[in-house]
Amino acid sequence: MIHAMTVDDPRWAAPPAPARRTLDRGSVVATALRLADTDGLAAVSMPRLARELGSAPMSLYRHVPGKDALVDLVLDAALGEPPDLAGCGLRLGCEIWASALREVLDEHPWAVGLLAGPRATGPAECAWSETLLAHVVGGHPLHAAVEVLHLLHGYVRGAAALAGDRLPTLDDVRRSGRSEQLPVLSRLLGGAVVRGPGGGEPLFEAGLRP
Repeated sequence: MIHAMTVDDPRWAAPPAPARRTLDRGSVVATALRLADTDGLAAVSMPRLARELGSAPMSLYRHVPGKDALVDLVLDAALGEPPDLAGCGLRLGCEIWASALREVLDEHPWAVGLLAGPRATGPAECAWSETLLAHVVGGHPLHAAVEVLHLLHGYVRGAAALAGDRLPTLDDVRRSGRSEQLPVLSRLLGGAVVRGPGGGEPLFEAGLRP
């Protein structure tokens, strides 16, 4: 996308001064996050956001440079803080990290495509990477830590995409007349793979174990 002017990435800006108005960057991002979780990322537009906040659309640009920057800020807010891996063994820490990220993507399925897309990485995503890299590099060379990060991050994204809204519904498959061509996928879409005890995902958890 071509912009008329270059703007600084607001995710890496200095902390804002205490707000003197009810409308600030935090409230804009929180409202946008709620819209994304409720109605999907496509619902996050500046006009819709302005209506939700009871504000004029142009007033939002005092707090975020535009839609692209807003989406970046919303993703950062959705990711939140990574888990604390202090005192964990190598494998246990990796499992905790992967499971925590999987929970985030389960709560915010719209974020899966953003993590895999051609976009600059923000502070929250960097914090998740730093946590895992620091955990692995304590006893292994840096290149090995990077390999672990790529493998785990890709595994979590793939599992989240499979369970998320990228798949058609069972009704979609049946209406198209392709149920016989996709029998195994139809079983999956019909609920053949269920959550394990405590709500876990058997396939995802099995993939984390040796």
